[in-house]
Amino acid sequence: MSKIILGTVQFGLEYGINNITGKPNHDEVNSIFDYAYSSNVTLLDSAEAYGNAHELIGKYHKNSCNKFEVITKYSKARCDLPNSIVERISYNLEVLNITSIYCYMFHNYDDYINYFDSFKLELLELKGKGIIKKIGVSLHYNHHIEDVLRNNDIDLIQVPYNLFDNLSKREKVFAKAKQNGVEIHTRSVFLQGLFFKDVNTVNGKLDPLKKYLIELKEHVGTGEIHGLALNYVCSNANIDGILLGVDAISQLQNNLSSLNDNRWDSIMGRIDAICVEEESLLNPSNWSK
Repeated sequence: MSKIILGTVQFGLEYGINNITGKPNHDEVNSIFDYAYSSNVTLLDSAEAYGNAHELIGKYHKNSCNKFEVITKYSKARCDLPNSIVERISYNLEVLNITSIYCYMFHNYDDYINYFDSFKLELLELKGKGIIKKIGVSLHYNHHIEDVLRNNDIDLIQVPYNLFDNLSKREKVFAKAKQNGVEIHTRSVFLQGLFFKDVNTVNGKLDPLKKYLIELKEHVGTGEIHGLALNYVCSNANIDGILLGVDAISQLQNNLSSLNDNRWDSIMGRIDAICVEEESLLNPSNWSK
């Protein structure tokens, strides 16, 4: 389970195309944390923009002997947080109830471009003291990844990778990242749940993706896509961490039990042959625009 990272956006915000239940309650969140930690999932992904996710993590740490490592991300929208990056990170540590941050990330490429140079010296100083272990950027487009990989001060990138946003699109940038010694974390394993939707309900702006969903479901039954999607990402040796978000403990249990299933090995090549031409639709932030 060492590659799995537990996402926390669902704990602080109502998130996901298939989310009809809203945020899990406090007890359910604690149960998810307990089960994750007991299953050797000890790294959390969070962000300053994820509602009250930081507070929930901090309360868990205060009341439990389990201590997660935490990734979090800068949010320019949090005007209530200190402008000083040193003071901001100190505040985050206090709220999260931890002594160091595994990776402090820029939430997107624009934030990286606008703020990295301003924060660079302080971030490197904090890294030198072990207060943050890594500096990272959450990205989407390959040309942005290429640009960030030119910066030797970036230790980690987080990028989408899934059955549609697959190796045919990411192979070169993944190889370059590893050559540069950069840690790779992936997100959007299920493309926010799109893979599980009935093809007939996919319409409007997402209508162009129907043909790819039909092609995917010709390779594997609808009920089998969950396992294929997880194992497709896990099978890539260049991936260091796989971000999974859940709304309930049952989802986490199902995800972890589906890992390391080699029955999908024979069709991995066919997945890489799926080439989505409408690349903008692989970014869920464009779905509502």
